[in-house]
Amino acid sequence: MTFTINGNTLKKYEGNEEHVIIPDGVEAIADYAFYGAHQLRSVTFPASLKEIGSDVFYDCEELREADIPDSVYYMGSAVFSRCRRLRKVRFSKKLTSLPKITFYQCDSLQEVILPPRLRRISRACFQQCRQLREIQLPETVKVIEENAFDDCVSLQKITLPDGIEELHPNVFFNCSSLQEINLPASLKQIGKGALETHGKIRIDADESVYLAAGMLENNWNMNWNFGANGRYNGRNEDNYQLHDSWLVNLDLEQWKPLARVILAVNYLESFRRSVPEFDIFILANREEVLEKIISEKRFTALHQALDHQLVTPDILQPYLARIHDPKERALLMQERHTAHEEEEDLLDLL
Repeated sequence: MTFTINGNTLKKYEGNEEHVIIPDGVEAIADYAFYGAHQLRSVTFPASLKEIGSDVFYDCEELREADIPDSVYYMGSAVFSRCRRLRKVRFSKKLTSLPKITFYQCDSLQEVILPPRLRRISRACFQQCRQLREIQLPETVKVIEENAFDDCVSLQKITLPDGIEELHPNVFFNCSSLQEINLPASLKQIGKGALETHGKIRIDADESVYLAAGMLENNWNMNWNFGANGRYNGRNEDNYQLHDSWLVNLDLEQWKPLARVILAVNYLESFRRSVPEFDIFILANREEVLEKIISEKRFTALHQALDHQLVTPDILQPYLARIHDPKERALLMQERHTAHEEEEDLLDLL
């Protein structure tokens, strides 16, 4: 094996082996040491290793797996960038931060074992890891920087720990397979487009977490329209795909007209308590809300609207013919009867 070693630092690897064993006694690997080692499939690190520089395995496209020893307390940026066949990495338990673009364009990455005391995931750390389906974040994570999981199109599950404080812009941009996400009370900052997943998603936000329009509505979760050049053409209100979500700490006036309707439907669908801002909006825009409910067959929301008298039988009547499920229609008619009786009882009391 051909190494250039200066003192305790491995400066450069110049071989073409598939399996490399770094010699005992090496304490640091210099920047770009294995850059472009296209034959490299596996590497064994010595227990003496303490530092891994930046871009060390950049473009090692055949590298499949890496087990970083617990002796390592420092890693530079882009260590595994463009390792397109990398599937699994276990990190040293001493690391508290994952550097920027660590796994950029690692198309095959499927399993990552994160350090138990991890506090920060840096910019674009997992960007374009398109095979990554699930990742377990330690409870110690406080900050996820911009574009950290950008374009992780297979990511289906991620649980934000209760102590997380910051989601920077575009953290989950285009994570179109992400099915649900929780926003804990500890969150103090959510950046623009952080939840712009471009997919159907359920969001459960603690009522203390304020949601500005730009966090979710920046061309977010809609049927995007792309031209021949693959660029977004700006028609961004075609079909919001937010569903069954609890989002109440927001200012409806900030949102686009269609977004307000979608938020209102989700409020009804996941109803936990009455929120005056939503109730007033629904009463003033019942036709638009009903149109969305009926067209998308979101009948849970409709039942809640009837139960809480935000929709009345006379307003619902013209829409009944569009509900083709006889069981659903019968339930709604029964609710109409009950609601009408309650209205008559209230009039009698007056």
